[in-house]
Amino acid sequence: MNEKLLEVRHVKKYFPVKKGLFANRQGYVKAVDDVSFSIFKGETFGLVGESGCGKSTLSRVLMRLTDADSGEIRFDGSDLLKLKGKELRRQRRKMQMVFQKPFESLNPRRTVGEIIGAPFEIHGEAAGRDKEQRVKRLLELVGLSSHYINRYPHEFSGGQRQRIGIARAIALNPKLVVCDEAVSALDVSIQSQILNLLNELQHEFGLTYLFISHNLSVVRHMSSRIAVMYLGKIVEIADAGELYANARHPYTKALLSAIPMPDPDFAKERIILSGDVPSPVNPPAGCRFCTRCAEALPICSEVAPDFVQISDKHAVACHLYGSGGDPTGSADRGGSK
Repeated sequence: MNEKLLEVRHVKKYFPVKKGLFANRQGYVKAVDDVSFSIFKGETFGLVGESGCGKSTLSRVLMRLTDADSGEIRFDGSDLLKLKGKELRRQRRKMQMVFQKPFESLNPRRTVGEIIGAPFEIHGEAAGRDKEQRVKRLLELVGLSSHYINRYPHEFSGGQRQRIGIARAIALNPKLVVCDEAVSALDVSIQSQILNLLNELQHEFGLTYLFISHNLSVVRHMSSRIAVMYLGKIVEIADAGELYANARHPYTKALLSAIPMPDPDFAKERIILSGDVPSPVNPPAGCRFCTRCAEALPICSEVAPDFVQISDKHAVACHLYGSGGDPTGSADRGGSK
C-alpha cells in the first residue's frame, strides 16, 4: 500500500445561505473546509464523525456529484476537478458508490437485471446475452440467486437490496468504492453479513474503500487507517490500531469513550462534551472544537491548529501538541490539513 490512488488537497465546499424575498446571501455553510488526505491502493480508509460534520458532502465532492469550490482531487493520476465530458466519464467508471439507503438508491420501476446491467449499457461494455450473463454472475458474487434477475427492489429485504447496490457498484471493476454509511440503515444482524461481503470482494478484486460511518466499532473492524472529522475539518488521522489505542485529539477521545464495551471492566470513562456543536455558518475562529473542549488553551480560540506528526502513522491538529505538520509531505501516511 505505497501507491496513492486518491489525493485530496485543500478541498473546500461552501453552500450559500439565502434569506428574504430576493434570496439575498446571508453567509455560507462551511460543509467541507480545507480538507486534505491520501488513500493508498488496496486499503480501507475510514472516515468518522458526528452527523452533520461534512462526511457525506465530502464523499459527493470526491465523486463529482457535487462540485468543489476549491482544492485539488487527484484520482489515478488525473485531477478530477478539471475533467469534463468523456474524460470525466472514463474516470467515473473507476470509482463507484454504495449509498446509505438501499431502497432509495434503487429505481423501483426497474428490475434487478436492469439496475445492475445499467453500468454496462452506459459505458458500452456489454449488451444482450452477454450483459445478462454478467449480471447473473454479479448476483452470485454478492450472495444472491441468479434467478432473482427479473424481480423488483420491493421484493427484497434491506440487506438484499444493499447487496444489489454493491453488485451494481462493482460491475465495472472499479478501483475505488465509496461506502457512505453503507450499513447504518440495516439491522445489526445483517450489518456483519454486508461487512464480511465487502471484505471478501476487496480481497478478490483488489478494491480500495473509502468507508464513511458514524459507527466507530464498524469503522475499526473495516479500516486500516482512520480520519476523524469535526465541523468540516479533519482533526486526526492514524492507523486504526494506533487511533483506538492512543487517540490524541480531545474530540477523538470523546468519541471513543462512547463505544459500548461488552466487558464493563474494560470500559473507558465516558467523556461528556459540554455545549452544542457550533453552527457551520459561523464556526469558531480558531480550533473548531475549542468551544466544547475541556483542555482548550487561550490560543485555541484565536488560531486554527496545524497538523502535527506524532509518528509516521499518526497526525493530529491540536495546539496541545504544537504545530508545524506538513499535510502534503510525510503526513500523507497519517496526516491531513
